[in-house]
Amino acid sequence: MLFEDTHWETLFSLANFLQQKPDTEELCEYLAIRVCPTGELSRVYIGRLDNDAVIRTEMSFGYVLNSGVMDLAIPLESDRPVADAFRKKKIVIGNKREIFEKYSEVQDVDNRSPWASTVAIPTHPGYCFEFLLQCTIEEPEHALLYFRAVCALLGFYNFEEFRARQLTRERVKNQLQNAKVSASKGSPLTERQELIIDLIKKSKTNGQIGQMLGYSESLIRQETIIIYQKLGIEGRRELTRSKDSDQP
Repeated sequence: MLFEDTHWETLFSLANFLQQKPDTEELCEYLAIRVCPTGELSRVYIGRLDNDAVIRTEMSFGYVLNSGVMDLAIPLESDRPVADAFRKKKIVIGNKREIFEKYSEVQDVDNRSPWASTVAIPTHPGYCFEFLLQCTIEEPEHALLYFRAVCALLGFYNFEEFRARQLTRERVKNQLQNAKVSASKGSPLTERQELIIDLIKKSKTNGQIGQMLGYSESLIRQETIIIYQKLGIEGRRELTRSKDSDQP
């Protein structure tokens, strides 16, 4: 019997892992290591259906051999398991021989590849997980029950939330890079930077300045770095010394 206590433990572990809101790379690695019903290392692909009706690899992880098989652009109308899963919105599962017989476009590009069965799981609008397992599925009905449970859990993974966080991090990184480029010594200070300097001279902390101006403490910290670069000084001490020198 495939659906054993160890598989329930795997499902509970997956549920707990998903609560940690991993990124897609962490999720893909976890699935490749932990989710195969027999405990063997799988190769896992996360496919994304783009607006041009082509499925592209978002992330992949697992055994090295055959690693390039699905790092491709797969048209939605193609005769392959992952495309079939997308079209039918249902799990596609089968052993290698069955997959070869059913799908004309599947080719074993590397005869050394250890995969013996595959499972394609559509979980979100526009996303699908593909598992290349090293084990032969002996009891398909029990395997299907197991992967339906995996599918239900993966349905809670919020790709859009993760992508939004990723885009935010990239946007902030780009902003900081652009700020560094424009922060050469002698560059003019912005009005906000002038206000920050005035508050620093009044011995206000970054947190206090952020509250007073309505910005986060981290943004104020980044602004102070830019200020120091523009003024060609080392930090707060030089600003406070200039405050003392301003006093009569």
